[in-house]
Amino acid sequence: MRGYHLVMRLAHVFNTLARFTRQLRDLFHQFGVRGAIAFIRNSCAAPWLDSERMRALLAKPFLLQLE
Repeated sequence: MRGYHLVMRLAHVFNTLARFTRQLRDLFHQFGVRGAIAFIRNSCAAPWLDSERMRALLAKPFLLQLE
């Protein structure tokens, strides 16, 4: 049950982010809940992510816009 509790916490985080951020809200509207989660999972595991580009993006300040 400990693993289930952690998964539910992660689901709560995704739901909260989806409700309050513009980018994820649009993603969830476009793909639906399951489609958006699959897109996020595939994007994180996919080979097309360039490590140098990701390091450059992570080095920039992050802006999270809440509505």
